[in-house]
Amino acid sequence: MIIRFIIIAVIVILIFSAIRKFIFGSIKRKLYARMEKRFVGQKIILTALNANFFGQQSKGGMQVRGNGALVLTEIELWFGLAAPEREISISLSQIKKVELKRSHLGKTVFRPLLYVEFSSPTGSDSIAWAVQNPVKWKDAIERILQRS
Repeated sequence: MIIRFIIIAVIVILIFSAIRKFIFGSIKRKLYARMEKRFVGQKIILTALNANFFGQQSKGGMQVRGNGALVLTEIELWFGLAAPEREISISLSQIKKVELKRSHLGKTVFRPLLYVEFSSPTGSDSIAWAVQNPVKWKDAIERILQRS
């Protein structure tokens, strides 16, 4: 009886894992295609196809987090949300501050987030993302800003 339960549990876990891998692989392929199309002929400094969006300050605290592609070029920081499809483009000339923060809009994953404060037509705004190696992203943005 216990062996049968363990076998069924392992089969369910394997099926769930395969479905999850297929879905996330499909999402990443679509994000990569969007990114490739958007940045034809541009030099890309950094990319993350699994950036976790923590919301935009001006849109309020009730936003849902979402995953997508984060791209840094020599002129902009771009984010393409996977679902619903949405794009945010921040010209590097608009960036006022880049920091590492533990939370944004009351949300956290208990590790540093890439936090960007920038000027917008309506005033000051900010966004944060959970990315692998946020220090690398912060340093890369700051290096480009210092050259400008």
